[in-house]
Amino acid sequence: MRKVFLVIMIIIAVMGIGFLLTRGPAREVATMNNQEALAPSLAVEVVEVTRGDLRETVAINVTFAPESTVPVIPKVSGTVTEVLVATGDRVRKGQTLFCIDDAHLRLQVAQAEAAYEMACANLAQARKGASAEEIKQLESAVAQARASYENAAAEYERMAELFAQEMISRQQLDSIALQKELAASSLTAAEARLAAVQKGATQEQLDALQAQVKQAKSALELARLQLSYTRVTAPIAGVLAQFSVEVGSMAAPSAPAGVIIDDRNMKAHALVPESYVNALKPGDQILLEAKAVPGTNFTGTITAVTPLADQTTRQFPVEIAVANASSLLKAGMMGTAYLTVNEARNQLVLPVETVLYDGDQAYVYVVEDGRAVRRNITTGLSFEGSVAVTAGLEEGMLVISRGQHQVKNGMLVEVR
Repeated sequence: MRKVFLVIMIIIAVMGIGFLLTRGPAREVATMNNQEALAPSLAVEVVEVTRGDLRETVAINVTFAPESTVPVIPKVSGTVTEVLVATGDRVRKGQTLFCIDDAHLRLQVAQAEAAYEMACANLAQARKGASAEEIKQLESAVAQARASYENAAAEYERMAELFAQEMISRQQLDSIALQKELAASSLTAAEARLAAVQKGATQEQLDALQAQVKQAKSALELARLQLSYTRVTAPIAGVLAQFSVEVGSMAAPSAPAGVIIDDRNMKAHALVPESYVNALKPGDQILLEAKAVPGTNFTGTITAVTPLADQTTRQFPVEIAVANASSLLKAGMMGTAYLTVNEARNQLVLPVETVLYDGDQAYVYVVEDGRAVRRNITTGLSFEGSVAVTAGLEEGMLVISRGQHQVKNGMLVEVR
C-alpha cells in the first residue's frame, strides 16, 4: 500500500507541475511578453532638445537719409567766372567749387595794404624824427590823403542816394563805404604823422600810431578774407547735389548754390508704435533692408529714441545709423528695419508644433527606452515657429515632432 500511495503522490506532483507549465501564471507571463513583443509600434519622428537664442522681431518701414546735408552758400555777391564741378561729383572738404569775380575786392586789398604800410612807416618815422624835407613830403602826403578822403566821401554820399532809390545793391554800397573808411584812416595817419614830426612825438602819440598800425593791419586781414570768399569751397566732403551754378550767373549769400550730402554714413528714420518703443534703446544693433537693393542686408545702430510721440501718427521717431561704404544706399530710399522687441538667450528651444496642450498645461512626448513618455513643460517666448522651454526638459532629449498626436503615454514607438 505504501508503494501504491507513493506512486499516486508522484503522479499528482507531475500533473501539478504540468498544469503550472501549461495553464498557470508562468504561461500567463509568457503570453503577455509574447503579446507585447508582437504588438505593433508607432513610427514617429523626433527632434533633439537644443539650446539657443530666440528673438521676437517686428518689421518697421524706414526712410534713408544722409548723415549730413550742408548747403553751399557763397559769402560774397558777384558774377560767377568759373565753375569747377558738376552735380553728382564727389568733392573733398575745402575743394573749390566755383569762383566769383574778385576785381573790386583785389583793389580793396591793395588799398588796405597801402594803408597798413603807411601806418607802419608813420610809426617808424615818429620814433626816429624827421628832417625839413621829410616834413614837406608829409605835408604833401596829408594833402593827397585829404583829397582822397573827400573824393571817397563824396562818392559814398552819391552811392547812398542811389541805394536809397534801390538803384544799386548793398554790396556795392558796402564796397564804397570800405573805401571811405580806408581813405579816412589814411588821412588820419598822415595828419598824425605830420603833427608828430612837427611837434616831436610824445609817448601818447607813439601809442596812437601803434594803434593805427593795428587798425590798418586788421583792415588788411578783413580785405584779404573777403577776397578769399570769392573762391567758394566745399564745407564738407561728400556728393554734390542740386548744384545750379553756371558761368555768368549771379551768386549771393541769400541764394544757396547747391547741397553737399555725406553719404558715407546714412540715417534710417522710423516711426515705432508705443507697444514696442520701450524695448528699444540707443546702441541696439538693427538689421535693415532697402527695397531698391534686394538681397543685401545692412547693419545699423540705434542712435536716438525720441521720448515724444509724433503728433500726427502717435508713434515714436527712432533714428538708426547705417554704414554705407558701398554707396548702395541713396537719400530718400525706402526700406525695412527689423527691431528686436523680445529676446530669450541660452534657452532650450523646440519647434512650436511639438508642443501639445491639456487645458492650460503644455506638454510634449519624449522617447525613452523605445516608449513615448509625456512630459509637462513650461514655455516662454514663442516666435516664428520656435518656442523656448523654461522647465520640464533637458538638453539632448528626443521630442516627438511627428506622430505626437497619435501616441499615448507609455506607447511603444519606432523612431525614423
